Amino acid sequence: METWNLMDLDLAGGELTWRRGDRHSTAARLDRFLISEEWDSNFRNIKQSVLQIMGTTKSYFKFENWWLTTDGFNDRVKTWWESFRFHGKPEFVLVAKLRALTAKLKEWSKTRQGNLCQQKQLVLNQLAEFEMIQDQRILEEEEIASKLALTAEFEEMAKKEEAAWRQRSRAVWFKQGDRNTSFFHKTANAHRRVNIIDKIKVRDELLTEPAEIQKEITEYYEKLYAETEDWRPDLEMIGCPTIDKDDTNQLMAPFKAQEILEGIKACAGDKAPGPDGFSMAFFSQCWEVIKKEVVAVVQNFHEEGVFEKSINATFVTLIPKKTGGCGAK
Repeated sequence: METWNLMDLDLAGGELTWRRGDRHSTAARLDRFLISEEWDSNFRNIKQSVLQIMGTTKSYFKFENWWLTTDGFNDRVKTWWESFRFHGKPEFVLVAKLRALTAKLKEWSKTRQGNLCQQKQLVLNQLAEFEMIQDQRILEEEEIASKLALTAEFEEMAKKEEAAWRQRSRAVWFKQGDRNTSFFHKTANAHRRVNIIDKIKVRDELLTEPAEIQKEITEYYEKLYAETEDWRPDLEMIGCPTIDKDDTNQLMAPFKAQEILEGIKACAGDKAPGPDGFSMAFFSQCWEVIKKEVVAVVQNFHEEGVFEKSINATFVTLIPKKTGGCGAK
């Protein structure tokens, strides 16, 4: 600041910009705007003020695909999966087991093996220790071997970090391993900045409150997709070409496990997950563990023609088509 003669503007409306916890027991000022003397002389009325804290956004579980590359992951999932005991319709059992697995994965993700940041920091600290030792003396053979092993471990973590940011960026047209972590990071952050609706115009009135925006958008799409006509076209299909009996039996045959697996593998593993948070990569790699429950759900749907609404739930994300847009249409 002194070198470039920068000034820190007075903060109006409070002294701190960040708080943690329900009681805000931990707080600090993290955000600052620095200006030059020339800027201050040209813009005399400039000021910075603290914005009202709107609360935290609930964080939903999202399966990290790099977990699949950790040692013993499939065996760990198998142990958890087989320990769950639920009874009922096939779709209920599958959903219940996925929820139970979510709790286990959340707990495991807080450990060193499941937390990439912790792993990376620990390895960097150990490498820094070897660097300090090397400044004082020549490393012994055993120490050199340990340092090389840590370097190799750090390289593996870099690949996992790349996979994590690629999954967040949704840039599935890049191949994993292309060393584009920086690009994936920027793409993911750009999505977060753009994919937000902070205002909407309704009957010439501009709404900015989140609750009002949510209410108006919900009502708009409820009306848009509401069915106002009871009439349906009557398709008698008289004289239309038909398939033979063998083709009919093949189309009506129950789904086979291999068919279901091929359908799963045909989906991009990095695509956005549904409300359960699990990516298609999880279902593909852990197929032998979850196959029984998934096949039971699909085959039961084939027989009954219906399933629980919860298993078909999904997220619908509204994305502004252009910057500054404020209409639902």
